[in-house]
Amino acid sequence: MGKKRTFIAVLAAVVSLAGAVRTLAQTPLPDLDKTEAARREIRLINLLNGLDLAPEQMTLIRDKAEESRHLVEEARAAAAAEQGELGSILAAIRACRVENRDVPRDLAQRFHALDAELKAGRRRVEEARRSLAAEIEKSLGRHQVHALEGFIPCIIPPKGESRVGQAVDVKGFAGRMERLRAAPGRMYALRRDEIVARNVKEVIAKSGPLADPAAEEELPGKLGEFFDRVRALSPVDFEVQKEKLAEEFAAIVKPKAPALDLTKKIEAFLLAPEVIPLLNEKLLLNPAGRSPRK
Repeated sequence: MGKKRTFIAVLAAVVSLAGAVRTLAQTPLPDLDKTEAARREIRLINLLNGLDLAPEQMTLIRDKAEESRHLVEEARAAAAAEQGELGSILAAIRACRVENRDVPRDLAQRFHALDAELKAGRRRVEEARRSLAAEIEKSLGRHQVHALEGFIPCIIPPKGESRVGQAVDVKGFAGRMERLRAAPGRMYALRRDEIVARNVKEVIAKSGPLADPAAEEELPGKLGEFFDRVRALSPVDFEVQKEKLAEEFAAIVKPKAPALDLTKKIEAFLLAPEVIPLLNEKLLLNPAGRSPRK
């Protein structure tokens, strides 16, 4: 009787677990596309807020973004119409090469002509967007150009006069370094490699692999040398250099990508299709804003 009750209890647990797994499998995951779209919108809003645009500037940028969107849509439609032909040509070329046969001259000519046409279409769109970006650049004041040049996309902007880019967390850095400095010398010597490895792991987990594999390989050595220098500072020197050290630490754990030039930044952000509804919303909220500083 006891064995029977045990068997029934185990069976019930298995059934319950199977039901839980089935329910979990049927539960839809969060729509990552929507959350990424929301993130992108917030980054653009932060930029627009930091630029302090006048209504006429908002209208100009919105109109240029509209033109850019139409250009891109037309180019995509034209390319899509040629994709079928290009697919057929590539399939024929593949068949020739699988059999180790030379590609017929007429087939090669069709491929080169169509490929050149597609590339020319992309170049026309790129040149047109550069022209639109140049018109936007001409409308910007000096302080706006400076803000755009220094813009680093972020969700939570730093406090202060310029609320465009990401701030260095001096307070968080100081707390982390104080704990590092408080470790007894012998303990630090024994656990130095472990501390460095843990910090590298945290960096990768938070920011993802570094874009440059060489920089990722150098990261443990740079962090170790940085930690050694921080521990060697006197309390007064550490306090004085805290902000500078925080910036150096940020540069080590998250090296900057090559900076985009101003035209490319305008293309990437102010000509983005997402900026159109945001500017419409801002124009409705503040149709008579002040003129920009020069």
